[in-house]
Amino acid sequence: MTNSSTIDRRAALKARHRQAILDAADELIRERGNPRFSVDELAERADVSRRTVFNHFASLDDIVVTACTQLLTGTVEEFRAVTGSPLVSDGSREALLDEFAAGMSRIDLPSVISYLAGVFFDEGADSRSHSVMHDVFTRTTEQMSREVAARSVEADELEVEVLVGSLMNGVAVIARRWIELTGGTLDAQSRELWRELLDRLISTVRAGYGPPR
Repeated sequence: MTNSSTIDRRAALKARHRQAILDAADELIRERGNPRFSVDELAERADVSRRTVFNHFASLDDIVVTACTQLLTGTVEEFRAVTGSPLVSDGSREALLDEFAAGMSRIDLPSVISYLAGVFFDEGADSRSHSVMHDVFTRTTEQMSREVAARSVEADELEVEVLVGSLMNGVAVIARRWIELTGGTLDAQSRELWRELLDRLISTVRAGYGPPR
């Protein structure tokens, strides 16, 4: 008979194996600057069997996308650290946008996007590369929305979701533009370009698309 402690140990072991696979994928990507590795190489680095890899993930692409999503969702933790709590004081859309924009400007997104550039654009940009990277941002948007809503108790939940979704989708757009213009290179000039693109995004969202008054 299987008891609860046995089930807990099995669940913990599965979680450790899954994280070991993702950590190994991240290590290989950073070492090589791209996601070119085999399942056998990944299994050896993670100290698991090939079968265990496929027990957790459907394909190498699934592993790479999940590893990138995990990296990008790390920005949610960074966002929490730089903004503090609660996030807004009066729950207004203006205050929410101001606080979110301030937090995003203090996060080191260029480093993350440079990493993503090596993963998805190492052989040049194509529609699939853009689509997969956008999927990574979409996965992160839900987590960011929950984080902002949880710490913005005075804000309307739907407005939080719409605003965060708009901004995160915008970040995905300017990330692609930044990669096209810089090749994902990290230096003072490319970081300044990122700040300009982010400021432009925030200004666009703030102004909206209605006719000038």
